[in-house]
Amino acid sequence: MSSEEAVSSTITDWLFIHSWWLLLPFIMLLVVAAFIVAFVLLLYMISPLISPKPLKLNGAHVVVTGGSSGIGKGIAIECYRQGAFITLVARDEEKLLRAKKEVEKYAINDKQVVLCVSVDVSSDYTQVENVIKQAQEKLGPVDMLINCAGTAISAKFEEMEVERFKVSNDN
Repeated sequence: MSSEEAVSSTITDWLFIHSWWLLLPFIMLLVVAAFIVAFVLLLYMISPLISPKPLKLNGAHVVVTGGSSGIGKGIAIECYRQGAFITLVARDEEKLLRAKKEVEKYAINDKQVVLCVSVDVSSDYTQVENVIKQAQEKLGPVDMLINCAGTAISAKFEEMEVERFKVSNDN
């Protein structure tokens, strides 16, 4: 090896060993670019959670149990506002008719229908099944079932009697 080649090799080795810091800006640029790509992908993945797309309920058949009052009635109204056909299911027929009149105030077209069915969903399954079949015959297949039927007991857990936890059909 000639002295020229030796000097050249020594200089190259020295530059490689002592000038790694010259590559540091490029390495940092790659790291920043990787973080930006990862952040954009994360935003893309969580965007449906931040701003979910509204349901397209226009023409859909929505069955709401417990639809005569409370949350069930509120959900029925919102679905009706979006163009859905509603089947309200509850025990109290009088409350059902009042709820039907209230829901119908929010119609967005003349084709929308609110069907009321009085049945206790906690009792006989065959009766509930027949009610759903009737609703499907009138309004088409059920696209969404919202179950809001139930009761609440307002008391401190520690102070409640065991008998209050038992299911009763009198409520």
